[in-house]
Amino acid sequence: MPSHESTYGNFFKFNKDDVFLNRIKTYPKVEFFIYDGTIYYNNENQKESNYHTPHGHINLYELNVNRNLLSSEPDLIYPFITKAGSLFSFKTTSTDSLNLDFAFGDVMKMSYPLTASISIDQYGTTLTAAKRDVLYALQTTFNHYTTLHPHYAYSSSFGDKEKQELNIISIPSIFYGSGIKKGSIIMKYYVSGTLAAEVSDKYRDGRLIQTSGTTTGNTIGLALYNEGFLVITSSAAISGHQEAYAPNDSTPRNASWHYFAATGSESSMSSSYLLEFKGVNYIDTLTMHAHAKEKQLNFSNNPTFLTGSAKRTVFSSSIAYYEDAKSEIKNIVSSSYKGHNATYKPVTYISKVGIYDKDKNLIAIAGLANPVRKLEDRGYTFKLKIDI
Repeated sequence: MPSHESTYGNFFKFNKDDVFLNRIKTYPKVEFFIYDGTIYYNNENQKESNYHTPHGHINLYELNVNRNLLSSEPDLIYPFITKAGSLFSFKTTSTDSLNLDFAFGDVMKMSYPLTASISIDQYGTTLTAAKRDVLYALQTTFNHYTTLHPHYAYSSSFGDKEKQELNIISIPSIFYGSGIKKGSIIMKYYVSGTLAAEVSDKYRDGRLIQTSGTTTGNTIGLALYNEGFLVITSSAAISGHQEAYAPNDSTPRNASWHYFAATGSESSMSSSYLLEFKGVNYIDTLTMHAHAKEKQLNFSNNPTFLTGSAKRTVFSSSIAYYEDAKSEIKNIVSSSYKGHNATYKPVTYISKVGIYDKDKNLIAIAGLANPVRKLEDRGYTFKLKIDI
């Protein structure tokens, strides 16, 4: 059991009823707005706070923030490994490459910052190698969720994923934590700034149901809450609007959920998209109650604790340590009457609480915003909290 210490060197052990471990469940809101091939995260301009973080991205470790941008070689930090006898290397460096491409003493470098953002991939009805790799990786997951609704089945009367046009939105877990909150997904499709259609998972079973627009009520796709994928299976037109949505293709196509968040063409300037959801994030919180009881913590080792005229006599040897017992303690008790000295009472001010492990190693310090006046007849309990 850890212990705590007052500013004045007194140790007290936490009892079993003084330490609590709680878990807080939070739902952080996430919003992506996509327009003209650019993704905006929570309506923020990332480059204002960190030039090296692209729009729509999260900086994993918040590294290289506001580094030198004027020099020809910006002063950026980076990870590196020197090839030595241990043969350590980066995970992305194969054994063959380490042996053949690097000599002993060579430095292998990577780059910071590490960032992540959503990715949008459209697939046609043909089972290409890229589409096959994605679907085969998700096949077991699809079939696992058929208990929520038959729409999840990899192949059923609702459609065969290998033969359907698919629009798969991949969301890295850094944006949502443990999973996406059921019922929180909202997708909006704008044409020339006007809402053309909207989708939500209003039944909380993973089906993305269109709630406004010409095809209201249709299931346009599925949400994999724990895995962070939105799989859009509908390619039906949602309005009479047409644009060149497909990458490297100037042919105008009907606005549909298949082209939701399309970022591959500069000709789709009239369409914009909004994706909202809430994540599920758990925060473990350690709460500790540090007690300053009556008749305790009313002495200080601070030199100002004694009167200015008092001289502390100290004698020490290999067998004894002696301090003058007649040293006077400063009376700081104020009186309500002018010219009258109040009766002496021991008074201290608690400003910090140190947390120690079982070996009395200092592991944390809790500082009070304002020192607390401690009298002998008063007891206090300090509530300390830390997220772990």
